[in-house]
Amino acid sequence: MGKYKMPTVQQFLEKKIIYDKKEPVWVYLEREMRQNVDKKPYNEKVGAWLKFLRDLKYFFYCEAKRKYKRLCTEVGPPWYFELSSSQREVLHDLKINIHQDLLEDIPRRIRKSLSDLGVTLKIPKSVLMKAMTNSIEDPGVFIWNLYTEYYKKPPSELRPVYDMNSMILMSSLVFIDLDECIERLEKLTACEKLPPTIKEEKQKRNTQPKVRYGEYLQKCYIPCYSNHSKKSPDKDKPLPLGYKVRLRSVESYEKLTRDHSFLEKRKERNTKQKQEERVCNYKFWEPPSTLRNRDPKLAAMANKLREMKKKAKPKYKAPYKNVQYNVGGVAFCGGRPSYILNGVNLLPTGYIPINAGIVTMKGEQVITIIGFWKYPRLFVEKCDETCDCLEKWDDSVMEYLKTSKCKCGHLYDFKNQGKTKEKFFYPPTRHGKLWFDQAKIYQLDPMEDFIRDTVKDALMSTDPTPEPSMPTISPSGLKLQDLLEAFLADLSDTPLLIPHLPKANLLNNLLEWVRKRVKGKISPEEHKRLILQSQRRWLDLKHVDFRAIAYRIPFTLKQLEHMNWSHRHLVQKLFKILLDDFVTRNRLNQLTQTRLWWTTTKYDTYPSKAFLDIFFTYMPGRMKDTFLINPYSSELTPKYGAKTCPLGN
Repeated sequence: MGKYKMPTVQQFLEKKIIYDKKEPVWVYLEREMRQNVDKKPYNEKVGAWLKFLRDLKYFFYCEAKRKYKRLCTEVGPPWYFELSSSQREVLHDLKINIHQDLLEDIPRRIRKSLSDLGVTLKIPKSVLMKAMTNSIEDPGVFIWNLYTEYYKKPPSELRPVYDMNSMILMSSLVFIDLDECIERLEKLTACEKLPPTIKEEKQKRNTQPKVRYGEYLQKCYIPCYSNHSKKSPDKDKPLPLGYKVRLRSVESYEKLTRDHSFLEKRKERNTKQKQEERVCNYKFWEPPSTLRNRDPKLAAMANKLREMKKKAKPKYKAPYKNVQYNVGGVAFCGGRPSYILNGVNLLPTGYIPINAGIVTMKGEQVITIIGFWKYPRLFVEKCDETCDCLEKWDDSVMEYLKTSKCKCGHLYDFKNQGKTKEKFFYPPTRHGKLWFDQAKIYQLDPMEDFIRDTVKDALMSTDPTPEPSMPTISPSGLKLQDLLEAFLADLSDTPLLIPHLPKANLLNNLLEWVRKRVKGKISPEEHKRLILQSQRRWLDLKHVDFRAIAYRIPFTLKQLEHMNWSHRHLVQKLFKILLDDFVTRNRLNQLTQTRLWWTTTKYDTYPSKAFLDIFFTYMPGRMKDTFLINPYSSELTPKYGAKTCPLGN
């Protein structure tokens, strides 16, 4: 017998299985019942019952798939999940770490920060240094550049599938600018507080009773004493929006999202912040010229060069527009340059000059002019307030237009002095020759249309021309997602990152702010309904199994018989690959479970740090916070497939 050849690791991995390939019992029973339907009378009924069970199982499968899809939709954008308080602290310190790593030219702190965020990518040093250099110490631009460089697509383009690392980077872009985005939204929708409407209560007066028993039946009204102010129902209502919501098409919104000009604005803003933080005017390796030049000649030369760099500014502007002069040169006076004017002349005007006398200077007499009289005086003739020109428009409209024209500015264009609205002929072009529209020329009766247009223009001329405005709509009739999309579109010209992320109008944090801003506080009935909705989502999530099952090592009986000590490296390598695969799938399922469970808490008071710590202790959002049990260990018999550990470890 020849030596048995054991398959390679890759051949084993291609044959790995999770479940047995046996048919389920109900499939085997249904086939048996169908085959023996003639032998036993109840087989037909049992076969129909098994078919019903099969259809029922498929119905439950479709229902579970629909509920899971609904849960994924309610989470928000497909790239988003909530970050814990420790991850937010890492984002807060990211700017300082970028500054230190740029000084040392070693991305040591940035690698540690990305690892603390949960990013498991192996990024080369050149990519990290290039992203940090081009970001100008802005953490948002750094993550944007890093994502673009690694995935070869900017974050503004929606991808079909997002892995864990891309989701962490995209979610970090949200939490870097979340507070500033809410501040901008508050300024955008700011509205002055309306004065409270005080209802005038009618004072009750003591009335004289008209009865025969006298004045002892007189009613006495005394106001009740109270030491608390009455709650007005207007205080709970939100203020109206400070501006009208603009309507945009889907194409225009996508165009605004993919416009990356905001990165330059963000870099420029960060550059100005760096200049404000820098107190010293000179760099420590570049002292001022007065300290550098000890020689007095060199110091005088440096001062002279500094004077030459200054630009001359005209000290005296021409008092009148009709003054003409020629700039002859520049002379230094008191260390400052000033222009020398030659040939100053007064141009003739249509005005009468005002003579202020004659001044004698160095034997020459100069006439001084201090102004001009405007002549002739402009006078615009207008009608009085009692003008009755509109009342004269009777049946004889055409006769009145021929004989007179009103002076108050009404449009009487009988002789077609303005531009005609209709086009009767078309001039020749390179595409065709001159041609006349004979249908308009021979079949048009202009008299009736002219009278109608003239009267309409005359009536409209009294009011100013209305300014063109953007189409608007009331926010009460819009969904929260559409309203947030309109807000983010208006913020697209700011240095913010969130308006340029795909499907950013589905973010639950911003949707909750928009709901509070537009609809106010949640009523107790609405809150009770939302809590009931969250409980139903909890029940849906309880039926979803997020545990991964470890793959079996697919050894056949013949392979086990021929296995010896020389195959230990093969078994060890195969075991390590299967174990790493099991751990990775469990962690990714854990992250998916954390992402779906978070949406059930959006109507509670969850933004506090204590709630974040408790939630992410039991539902960790990072891979390194998950503790898993080795399923291939013979020493442990785990009752549960996975456990979690606190964030501090």
